Amino acid sequence: MDVNINIPKEWRDYVTQINLGLEVVPSVLYSVKSYVSHTSQVLTFFDFVRGSRPDLTNMQQPNMLPNPESFLIQNIRIFNWGNVNSADSGIGDCGEIDSQFNEWVELVKRGILELKIGNKQYGPWPLWMLPANSFVKGGFSTGSDLLADYGQVDGALYPLIPNLMIAPLQQFTVTLSWPGGPVTLCPDLDDEEAPTELPIEILFDGQLARSIQ
Repeated sequence: MDVNINIPKEWRDYVTQINLGLEVVPSVLYSVKSYVSHTSQVLTFFDFVRGSRPDLTNMQQPNMLPNPESFLIQNIRIFNWGNVNSADSGIGDCGEIDSQFNEWVELVKRGILELKIGNKQYGPWPLWMLPANSFVKGGFSTGSDLLADYGQVDGALYPLIPNLMIAPLQQFTVTLSWPGGPVTLCPDLDDEEAPTELPIEILFDGQLARSIQ
């Protein structure tokens, strides 16, 4: 991948960054933030680095890739970290109809994703356009009083054509927003007094250019 492909040919003698010794490999970039019930209206992703919880992100620097790494975004996926939930019908505010599945539907149908690379904005994309594509979907129930359900964004992957490239040391960020206002999530069935949060993962699926070791 030539990081200098889009510069004027007259400037070729002045480039300060040459991609000699790079390899291109399949890779992902991911970032996880929690949506807080009745509070979150904008979430910003990729603005923190890998620490004691490497499952939350694989970023080495906030909002940028280290030199000489660059990334070609071929697909954006959104993933719900919520677990399968079960409860007797009618508990709290979440009966058989207003369930965890229903709240994920609300978040996805009302949410907007925007990507900013450098000073350029990309999107907005409604969240339902960006499925994770592969996980448990829908809901099920057993017996007369027990409800178990789970929701995930389903459907064919939405490819970015043309692909978008993040250059080395170039600032980028992703925001999820709910312009119509925050969504109220169902309370924790084990602790209804605790703040209700739903971890959401944004993942770039594509190719990474990096130094050959």
